[in-house]
Amino acid sequence: MTLNVSEYYRRSEVRKEIVEYCRNRWVAVHCEEKMKDGRPILLRYYKYKPLTLSKLEDVDFILSRYSKLKPRTFYATSNVYKRILTRDDVLDYFGNILKRTPSWDIDSKVEWWQTTLKIAKALVKILEDNGVRESIYLKWSGRGLHVHINENAISSELYSKIPPLDLTYSIVEYVTIKVQKSLNEINASEGTSIKVENLMDPQRVFTAPLSLHRFLDVVCVVFKPDELENFDISWTKPSNYRHSVKWREYKEGEADNLALKAIEAIGGYP
Repeated sequence: MTLNVSEYYRRSEVRKEIVEYCRNRWVAVHCEEKMKDGRPILLRYYKYKPLTLSKLEDVDFILSRYSKLKPRTFYATSNVYKRILTRDDVLDYFGNILKRTPSWDIDSKVEWWQTTLKIAKALVKILEDNGVRESIYLKWSGRGLHVHINENAISSELYSKIPPLDLTYSIVEYVTIKVQKSLNEINASEGTSIKVENLMDPQRVFTAPLSLHRFLDVVCVVFKPDELENFDISWTKPSNYRHSVKWREYKEGEADNLALKAIEAIGGYP
């Protein structure tokens, strides 16, 4: 049965989750229509202004305004901005970024989903061993998994002293290095070639909660570390998804010690 994308995005919970996650972030939208080189069209601007979402009607507007291009997937930057009015605003990586969401990309395949969870557990354990517990959430993104720390787990005081780009890049790189031993062992035992990647460059976007995947008919669902044992790939079905709204949960400052340790070891964004 063919998925009706417009009908899916009419669900109020879907629009609410997307908008609340994307608020104050620079938004990107992948469309089903493709460019001449075969890549899906990616929307980043509307009338020369960076694309943003601040209310539910904004999702409706994008779906309607670009209906011929068939919008399908919503993304948002790791960056949370002070303001997003012009191109210069979103490219001001040191003066206009209020905070950032530390994020790891576990690059995998759908058929390896159970092994992907094992790697996620190893990564989460490193975070927990470094004092980060309440602020962690995971998103099944389609073929793999994103592990995130809520951006508010880093205190405002620390953000004021060290640029968010340096802090978050260092955290992700530090933990990525730490998890490599477990990653290699799991891949060797399972016969997989899953990667854990640091994609925390200044413009990086990640799939918004409850967005559809750009190719697969699956939903980007959120779950917490205590659900890792129970997660099943069936949770991602658009007709009957299972999703946690607890990506909003955090404990301010619980990532500060990890951030300082990472800055000392990594030194910031290269």
